[in-house]
Amino acid sequence: MKKLIIYTVFLFFITQTIPAQVLFSEDFDSYSAGHLNTDYTSTTPGQGGWYVSKGSNNPNGGAIVIAEAGKGNVLNMATSNVSGVQSVNFDQPHGSILWNNRTAGNNICKFEYEVYTDGNFNAGGAVAGTNAFGGNGFAGMTLRSVFNDIIAIHQNSENSGIQTIPLKNYKIDPFPYNIWIKVEVFVDYNTNDAYFYIPTLNLQTTAKFTHTKVPEGIYFSVNQLNSASVVKYDNIKLSALQTLPSYILSTNEQLAAKFNLYPNPATNVVNITNNENRLVNQAAVYDVTGKLISTQSFNEQTEIQLNIENLASGTYLLHLQTNEGTAVKKLVKK
Repeated sequence: MKKLIIYTVFLFFITQTIPAQVLFSEDFDSYSAGHLNTDYTSTTPGQGGWYVSKGSNNPNGGAIVIAEAGKGNVLNMATSNVSGVQSVNFDQPHGSILWNNRTAGNNICKFEYEVYTDGNFNAGGAVAGTNAFGGNGFAGMTLRSVFNDIIAIHQNSENSGIQTIPLKNYKIDPFPYNIWIKVEVFVDYNTNDAYFYIPTLNLQTTAKFTHTKVPEGIYFSVNQLNSASVVKYDNIKLSALQTLPSYILSTNEQLAAKFNLYPNPATNVVNITNNENRLVNQAAVYDVTGKLISTQSFNEQTEIQLNIENLASGTYLLHLQTNEGTAVKKLVKK
């Protein structure tokens, strides 16, 4: 009997997972219907402490709390019935106090939200920090129907500007309209890796960084709206984790495993193939610090050759953009 109890207790502990430490969470359910903030100059906080701004040609629109069946309240980016494109931005500048007061060892920042779209829009959300993209964000994602794509936005070094990393181009496939899409961004300060993941669409990419910026807020920018546009947000959350979820590593590894590089190490040219006819749109070479060295575009090819003749000897990370996400492979130049 004692052995059974011991084994039961042992199995209990090994099957438990360390929960995320939630630093900020918002589902808008406790808010009154109507404007999130009646001050659209980002000067004073509105409901929940949110600051909001909008374009001058959007007099009756803005960030509006509405009820939605099956979701409770959501935040709707309403537009005026006028000509021309419009914009609505909203942010939560809570400062670094939340991140600095996290539990010791929880050194992975997770930012997540849900977004619903239709029509014409650029709709993004990001983790914000001092002097990051002008104070707007250093790691996030943007859905852009105006460009038929989904991209990650990333700052890789202390003073670098914005980098955009393609996750998927929708020139052929239909854009994922009229569904709630979950977005997840992980900033791992243990390894200096950022992960960008959309589980709803099974899209993922990753990038290195060297900056020391920490989460000081969250920022959402929505623009290129017209009278037919639909952009809604819900279930925004910022958390601190001790370890990355296993699905983040496995998803990236599974896609990367589909590609073969040869020769590797290479001197002048590396061949890139895969046995599942996955289409490559772009190959980007990064050094181990996360600095972008070069990019080369391809017309959705299944087999490509990459000239690395001008690279210095060393180890690099090769980002292969496909229609199913970005595969990251290690490349060694002799």
